[in-house]
Amino acid sequence: MARSRSKRFMGIPDEFWIGFVIMVGFFLKLIYDTRIGWNAGTVGAGLWMDIENGHTEGAGHLAVLHYYFTHHMLPGIDPRTAPCFSNPPLYYITSSLLLEILNRLLGWSISISIHLVQSMNVIYVMIGECCGIGILQKYGIRGRKLVVSVLFLLFFPTFYHLSGAMDGSAMCFMYMMLALNSSLSWFASRRKKALRSAAICIGLGLLVSPCAAIVLPPVIYLIRKGATDGRRNDTPVGEQARMFAIIVAVMGLSWQIYQMIRFGLPLFYVNTSAMTPTTGSFMERLSIPSLSMLTHLHTEGVSALESNVIAQTLKTAVLDFTAVNIETKPPEVIACFLVFLVLAIAVLQHAMTIRVLLSMRIDHVYAVFLIIGELTCVAGYLAVCCAYPFTEIMNFKAIAPVMIFPLVGTALLGGENTDGAGENLASAAMSAMILVMSLVTAFLYGYYAI
Repeated sequence: MARSRSKRFMGIPDEFWIGFVIMVGFFLKLIYDTRIGWNAGTVGAGLWMDIENGHTEGAGHLAVLHYYFTHHMLPGIDPRTAPCFSNPPLYYITSSLLLEILNRLLGWSISISIHLVQSMNVIYVMIGECCGIGILQKYGIRGRKLVVSVLFLLFFPTFYHLSGAMDGSAMCFMYMMLALNSSLSWFASRRKKALRSAAICIGLGLLVSPCAAIVLPPVIYLIRKGATDGRRNDTPVGEQARMFAIIVAVMGLSWQIYQMIRFGLPLFYVNTSAMTPTTGSFMERLSIPSLSMLTHLHTEGVSALESNVIAQTLKTAVLDFTAVNIETKPPEVIACFLVFLVLAIAVLQHAMTIRVLLSMRIDHVYAVFLIIGELTCVAGYLAVCCAYPFTEIMNFKAIAPVMIFPLVGTALLGGENTDGAGENLASAAMSAMILVMSLVTAFLYGYYAI
């Protein structure tokens, strides 16, 4: 795998700039959280209130958190009667424990305490992004290429959304990235504790959201290759694989089985009562989006413009409709520009990644890991969109880790002696677009956040 040599910018080593970008990204997300508050950046946030006696008008993530905080037990409410009560409990348990310390033990107001619970998402996102940096380094990416990649990771708009949401999406993202990073560490070292760590992270992720299952295929692929590549291992890979399967199955299915036994629900039940139905067949919804679909940034219940999977996924990757003020012209224009800029980045990233894969610059196993990782993320996401034809399901936050796969390929192209003028031009164009995206994102989410 190619390595980019460390250089200096303004006489300062690239390692400093990596730390600087991480610090700036952390504080900008914290400021964003503070500006939007704890009920603006979440779809289906609901109200901070007790849901009792069949009154479910305020049901949502905040109501579920209120239940755990008030009753100190798993919900006794049938998930079919109240949105979000079918969600796995780990995020709500963790948040309610933090509320217990801040509100009841320290005596802080409930509003400030919830603000701090929301701000914990910034830490979850930063841990996930640092795992992304670890994955890049495992592919041999160093120096200036790593700085640009870190800039992309820290300022991609989705990570602002994850930081500001009062739901488990940020925590789930963290566990998915930890699992991917640990699995690559295991393949390099074959240490049992590394695979155990990956299994626990996937299990914890499944206790936050079923979305964590999308990282299973690339991890399983590494385990399979580890069992057949002829390397000597202190603990047989078969024994490690059994341990992995048991941990993931027990942790991942425990909540689903609990609901099935207690409430008689199907194994993977989702309450869609508060969601907005889409229109058209799945193939129509999967068609190439029109310009009007991409420029329609508001959620106004216009099914013809809000039912396309590609358009909604791209727009939710860029814009949090409830947390950024797009009612006036300047932020709407900036947001539209960002949508098309991210689309251009995504297209060029995949073109560069394909070029890297075809030129066989990556070891075979690591290359297939990237391919399986991205394809299974996309396939799983599309399967869910097909099974649940609702606007709220088409949200890029559910598959945020998918960005690391093309980013690795992008960072491995350009700057090497074997690269041609076209490859170096593509690399320079990508760096420029990432820089522009970072500046626009920092301005849009810093200045126009509600």
